[in-house]
Amino acid sequence: MILKKTGNKKTTTPLSKGGFFLVLFFLFMLHSSITTSTTKNILITATYDQQAATNHIVHLNKMIFINGIPGGEEKIMDVITQTDDDNLPRIRFDLGPNQIYRDRYIITSYGNVIDMQEKKVLVDSHDQFMKASGDSLIFYTNDIFRGEFYSVLNLRTGNYFQVKNPAFKVKTGQDVEADCTLKNYKIYLYPPSAEKIELVRDAGYGEDVSLIPGAHHQCPIFWIDHDDFLYPNYSAQHDFVSINKVNVSSGTEEKIGEIDQLPENHSLSRFYKSPEGTIVYECSRGNFGIDYAKKKILELQFLSAGNDFSISVNEHDGKGRDVRNGENVIGTYFCDPATAVSTKGLIAFPYEIVLANEHYLQGYMVWSSATTKWQSFGDSDLCAVIGWTEE
Repeated sequence: MILKKTGNKKTTTPLSKGGFFLVLFFLFMLHSSITTSTTKNILITATYDQQAATNHIVHLNKMIFINGIPGGEEKIMDVITQTDDDNLPRIRFDLGPNQIYRDRYIITSYGNVIDMQEKKVLVDSHDQFMKASGDSLIFYTNDIFRGEFYSVLNLRTGNYFQVKNPAFKVKTGQDVEADCTLKNYKIYLYPPSAEKIELVRDAGYGEDVSLIPGAHHQCPIFWIDHDDFLYPNYSAQHDFVSINKVNVSSGTEEKIGEIDQLPENHSLSRFYKSPEGTIVYECSRGNFGIDYAKKKILELQFLSAGNDFSISVNEHDGKGRDVRNGENVIGTYFCDPATAVSTKGLIAFPYEIVLANEHYLQGYMVWSSATTKWQSFGDSDLCAVIGWTEE
């Protein structure tokens, strides 16, 4: 029923069928406008100043994406990475994956911390970032000059202090080290206030480093938990490696799997974890997922970039690496999978062109599931694609 004015009297008349549906339509549109959400994703990047060689300035920028659609780029702040008294930069964004904590703090792979909200550098030293715990960021130092200790940055107060409690421990595992000076490597445990203990008598011959300029012999160790670790045991010919697991308490060792037909080695091997938590061993033949529980090693064709994105391990000649969303290839670019950053429905990474085997940085690419298209931004002054925040 609606009110209908007639002269000085108010009477009621039945609502027509058309009017009824018109009211329903307006109510539906009102409800839709209220419940439709707007997703704002912000991509953080670092760009070298054009005079960076002398002024050592890096610009931190942000680009806002509304429901996957990019807007303009805005500058957050300038960061002076090196003073006149420094022999080396204090702050670097270009040495590997960076992290963003609480959509506010940049934690670089170099161990620096930048507060984007207050536009301040909170930590300009370069210790190993271990973990975030509430208002605390925890770092680990193991330096021949400064010693071994933990430090904590309190985000509420801004204080950065060394932990004095000797019982404080965050790093997984124990004090284990490989002796790579011998023909057959050995692995020792160094208990507190006790003599070293030989854990592995024959840890193999190590990978071939003869073709890597300035490289030293190494034996990477990956801790599964406080008591178990993985290491690579190489053959004398460096053409075969087994991944072995050692239990410190029992002193037992077991083989998880093998990788054969190793080609010439041009970069040091390493263990790392994928965004999904898979343990990966990267060596001269490729990247291998390690399932120690099932004693299986699987060669990976794609590396996870998080949020259902992945990038192929190998390049296509003259084209680059395939980028996938789910099982669908959405593009092919020359890029480093380790530099890709993603959020739901969005992925970004620095990209290059290759001419006569020379790589030239072009800026960064972004793909959005909202548009299903790629867009390029920036230029060769790009320092790093840091990560995504959300509002």
